[in-house]
Amino acid sequence: MPSLFSSAQLLSLVLFVTLSHVGVATIFAAMWHTHRQIRALIYWSAGELVIAGAFCCLLLRPLEGNASLANILCTNLLLMSTTLLYERGMRYFFRREADQLGWLLPAVTLGGFVLFALTALQQPLFDVHSRIIVLSGVLSLQIALLIWQLWRYQRLAPVYRVLRFATLLLGLQLLLQLLRIAKHLWQPELAANSFTDPLLGPVILLSLLFTIARSYLLLSLVHTRQQQALLATQRKLERRANQDELTGLFSRHYFERQVALRAREMASPSQLLLIDLDNFKQINDRHGHPAGDAMLRAVGRVIANTLPAEGMAGRLGGDELALLLMADPQTLPDYCHSLQQQIAEATRALAGGPISLSIGLTSLHPDEGFEAAYLRADRALYAAKQAGRQRACVQALHHNEPQPLPPCALLS
Repeated sequence: MPSLFSSAQLLSLVLFVTLSHVGVATIFAAMWHTHRQIRALIYWSAGELVIAGAFCCLLLRPLEGNASLANILCTNLLLMSTTLLYERGMRYFFRREADQLGWLLPAVTLGGFVLFALTALQQPLFDVHSRIIVLSGVLSLQIALLIWQLWRYQRLAPVYRVLRFATLLLGLQLLLQLLRIAKHLWQPELAANSFTDPLLGPVILLSLLFTIARSYLLLSLVHTRQQQALLATQRKLERRANQDELTGLFSRHYFERQVALRAREMASPSQLLLIDLDNFKQINDRHGHPAGDAMLRAVGRVIANTLPAEGMAGRLGGDELALLLMADPQTLPDYCHSLQQQIAEATRALAGGPISLSIGLTSLHPDEGFEAAYLRADRALYAAKQAGRQRACVQALHHNEPQPLPPCALLS
């Protein structure tokens, strides 16, 4: 079988590939220096340095004649370790360090090297065929396991489907290793040493191609991971800005902004409810602020779970809550009554419970600002408190005085 390269050309190719691996290792190490949280990068960098070391050992071999036993063992130990390091890096990247089958590839690598060492020790050093068959067999098993792992990982999320391209390249490497085994089994006259093996050049070329593609894919994965982290941080910051941490309801700023937006878009009036927890200050004074916080959390959960469709709720500050309901005013008495009952039940076992509500209501008209509606609802809320609390009052747009909400002005 004719070789694609002469021995001297192979030396140049091996040198170029060695430098390429060192360059990729440097890139991964530099990225790890600025992204220490991605431990996979240091494993991938080490993998590139290890395979560069294997090619350095290959460069030290004579073009003709036999390599030393130490060189043979060192070269192939480094080659077998490369896949192990990359696979370990993938486990860290995809957070699968504790995988139950994590022992499989290390076992194959260790067993393969022991078998290779025994073959090299028992066979004459000039018998390169047995060594190539064992090495290619071990590498084939490693590649097959890596393909299986990547196939599992690419199913974790749609963004990881780019790993299918890596499995395709690994499949080509596997095919070439199997072809190498077959050639050396049936045509033992193929090579007198490594540099005269006609399949060594294609193996190295494909290794170079895979290194380039693998580096691109891994860097793409790292970029995707960083983008996901940035988006998660952005969502977290938005949630902190838009959501009250204690009650889980919207913050005052976000609630007011959303009310203003909806007022411009809605075709019919909506209902604004201001809610105060009756005697909430006494709960804080008698039982402490943790008891008050527990009360607010319980009330927030009830409101969130009972909020009608298209409704929204926010905490304006302290124990003052606000709801915006896209509802007919005729349904408000029943809603307020039900809300009071459920909150009383949810807070019955808490310190200072059960707690009652005072509610002020008004209609929010299209194109009306939040402040105007808020002032009317606040007047209604004040009237409910003055009337003895545990009540709901409504402030109509054209009425001077708030009116009790029929038929359940007294919430019970």
